[in-house]
Amino acid sequence: MAHFVWDHFWKRKVFAMYEVFGCGIDVEELARFDKLIDNDDYSLMEDICTRREIDNICGDKRVRFALSFSCKEAFFKALRMSWTNSDVFWKDIELLFHDNDFNHYKVHLYNYAKDILVKNNAAIGETFLDFNEEFVLFQVVLVKMSEVK
Repeated sequence: MAHFVWDHFWKRKVFAMYEVFGCGIDVEELARFDKLIDNDDYSLMEDICTRREIDNICGDKRVRFALSFSCKEAFFKALRMSWTNSDVFWKDIELLFHDNDFNHYKVHLYNYAKDILVKNNAAIGETFLDFNEEFVLFQVVLVKMSEVK
């Protein structure tokens, strides 16, 4: 796929081709998070979420926390990394919602997670989330941009 895009780093419009750099999807069962929320046990949340993510959680805490967890898992997969043996940490991936709206959100990458994309001239191409009464799903496609000359 080729089209003109705005290069934010160089502040110019370029004709670019995109190729998939990585793809990750994660599905979590909401019941896994019931005990944590029911007991007001936010220790896991504090271990894996940034302070901004925790402060941003409103509305259905179970769904928000599960989506945050699922987002991080999907990004680990797209980056071809594992949280157990890599330099990417849980808090390097941040999911923030605008107000109480599940349709308006932003994913921020920090530290080594961001460095991987910069080093490979890649970016977050598409993200998608969904949920129902039983499950949450988060999907990410990372794209690599190459300038067409």
